[in-house]
Amino acid sequence: MKIYLFDSENGLYEGETFEEADKLHYEEGITPVPPPEYEHGQVPVFDRRKNEWAVIPVTIAKQLLRLGDEVNPERKL
Repeated sequence: MKIYLFDSENGLYEGETFEEADKLHYEEGITPVPPPEYEHGQVPVFDRRKNEWAVIPVTIAKQLLRLGDEVNPERKL
């Protein structure tokens, strides 16, 4: 089945792949819910609590990445 990948810390969209359906309950950062259409300068972000995607400007996504680096300084992008 086709699944969509997102960063488990900040929800940022990371791409798509195929996986067995039974893995969905055991793996972090994957969902069967497809992201919405988005334009240049935007990025989808997955909200696990609501089980849905939102589209945000890339400038905000960059801020999320910087916040993640402050919380987890050994993380490399």
